[in-house]
Amino acid sequence: MRRPRAILGCLLLAALLPAQDDLESIFARMRERQKSVNTLQVRFVQEKTSSLLLKPTVSEGMMSYGSPSLVRWEYTTPDPYTILIDGDTFKAYYPTLKKLKTARITRMRHRVFNFLLATEPLEKLKNHFQVELRFAQRKPTFTLVLTPLTPRLAKYIRSVTLIVDKQLLLPVELLIQEKDKDSTRLVFSNHAINPVLPEGTFRLDVPPGTVVEEYQAGGR
Repeated sequence: MRRPRAILGCLLLAALLPAQDDLESIFARMRERQKSVNTLQVRFVQEKTSSLLLKPTVSEGMMSYGSPSLVRWEYTTPDPYTILIDGDTFKAYYPTLKKLKTARITRMRHRVFNFLLATEPLEKLKNHFQVELRFAQRKPTFTLVLTPLTPRLAKYIRSVTLIVDKQLLLPVELLIQEKDKDSTRLVFSNHAINPVLPEGTFRLDVPPGTVVEEYQAGGR
């Protein structure tokens, strides 16, 4: 009796999930998912590689999101620091250095960020990226690969790879490969959807004496 049930389950799964080349359907479902997410918290592990480093650097922390454009990255190890994004305002606080860096986020960075949260229309992304969908029925995730089409983006980015959980329809892994062969990989886990976030989550209070600086070139 187990085999017929397994076959039935596979058929139902195939009916619910889009075909491999159905990119429009994928994006539509991700946008619908995002509409239902008002707050989000996830654990993350970040690995950065660079030709200037002997080995990759690994950081861990918590990311909190509040609709429509509030994001807090709280790095806890190995060196604690906080990144807060409020609309087009970017702040990074380094407590050990007693330093706060600020910047304005460019329109293009907004579009990439919104894409990662599944709010940017696919039609706009196609003006800047070639989007490839890699879909396998038996895997719990699917992959979206973005290759820059514009010289401005291609100057810095070789590709962006996003791995999305089929059930959550939220990212579980992100890989950004830069033109100089440096890369950043983020792995997300313990997704909490629509939690009640502590008051002050998206406020960044710094102690007196903190040095405030501006990033150059849009906070790159």
